[in-house]
Amino acid sequence: MKKFVLLIIGAFLSTSLFAAYVTPLNGPGVDITRVFSHENGALTLYISGDVQNLDQCTATYRVHIPHDIAGRDTIVSTALTAFASGKKIGLHASHCSTTPFWGGTVDVPIINNLWVF
Repeated sequence: MKKFVLLIIGAFLSTSLFAAYVTPLNGPGVDITRVFSHENGALTLYISGDVQNLDQCTATYRVHIPHDIAGRDTIVSTALTAFASGKKIGLHASHCSTTPFWGGTVDVPIINNLWVF
């Protein structure tokens, strides 16, 4: 019984460790097609390209960078630089969430890491 429980816990941990990648770390990345800046300092990026939806968000055509996450200024500046230069980005999310501005009915990935290709 102990081995079975450990096996289940191991399977859960190995799945959840990778569940937050919206794009593969070494994948082709996605394009930013539009940028929406919210009055509270948050940023919504509309993206185009292949994504992984391992967190099972309702929508993945846009992602959200909240105003209150650690490293927000760096993430936003990196995203805007990529958008302005036409570079593809990679994304990692902490979870899915709704945004009241967009009606609060569609949950999207909440980005906590972003890289440029």
